[in-house]
Amino acid sequence: MARILTLGESLLRLSTQSGQRLNNATTLDIVYGGAESNVAVNLAQLGNQVSYATKLPDNALSQALTQQLHRFAVDTSKILYGGERLGCYYLEVGSGLRASSVVYDRAHSAIATMTMLEWDLDALFEDVVLFHISGITLALSPLWHKLGMTLMREAKRRQIAVSFDMNYRAKLWSYEEAIPVYKEVLPFVDYLSAGRLDAVHLLEIEDKANYLERIAQRYPQLIYIYGTHRETQTPNRYRLQGYIWDVAQREYVQSRPYMIDEVIDRVGTGDSYAAGILDGIVHGKKTQDIVEFATASAVLKHSVFGDVNRFNRSEIENFMHGTSNIVR
Repeated sequence: MARILTLGESLLRLSTQSGQRLNNATTLDIVYGGAESNVAVNLAQLGNQVSYATKLPDNALSQALTQQLHRFAVDTSKILYGGERLGCYYLEVGSGLRASSVVYDRAHSAIATMTMLEWDLDALFEDVVLFHISGITLALSPLWHKLGMTLMREAKRRQIAVSFDMNYRAKLWSYEEAIPVYKEVLPFVDYLSAGRLDAVHLLEIEDKANYLERIAQRYPQLIYIYGTHRETQTPNRYRLQGYIWDVAQREYVQSRPYMIDEVIDRVGTGDSYAAGILDGIVHGKKTQDIVEFATASAVLKHSVFGDVNRFNRSEIENFMHGTSNIVR
């Protein structure tokens, strides 16, 4: 059966409870996630056949992580075991005008210390129609700059569509380190998640007003470019609107805008949006329907704790067709 494959680093997230700071917290909530893992779970929630690949240490934390993936019907047969540790990060949950903040502790994780691609690529890509990876994975190590590109090239060689989320993280690498890597991998991408800041700082495109068209001109093999516009009114109050650019048709489509008045958890909202976009592409939906569904999915994710979106297709569609919090 044809399936979607995502590949990246799984993480243990330790979050403060509301109203606490890391420097005085006595308890932390455990959450398992990671960009590509979140996309896999969200796609599986929508009824897609999804496999997730990573490398984990063989310990109880990894067992809990894979059990969570199983509960969401994600195939874990592509997960490798070995190495010393599972990467983690600490999230200080913001409130009111105080934004959330993150402390990473992910160096030397099992996947980051890989010295070669350990997967049998024929087995990894068997029956796969779409491969998703992000810039976070490329940033794991200098070697992963090359391993990520190899995976994307091998997918394309097998006529598998490649989805790439720019997902730049300044705490993982500098612009100077990231720019040549992004420019090298983008010719292998079909579906690209990129925003205005990505175009300016990572692709060095000066035309901010027409950055989507400029990206498409530079990488004409792209089929869709997508993302969100997030207008921040306070650290926990946003106006959110999704968009998608159909490269062949030179068509720019936006979703209806939403006002998000209360944020329970912003982590993973971008992954929820990406999963909604990819789900629509895989199922051949119209661009307007794709972007409306993906945006509604991202909006709902803000309302639940954890890295993954816990809403199924019918719940997202019911919300999408409602009127609550839609900006008129």
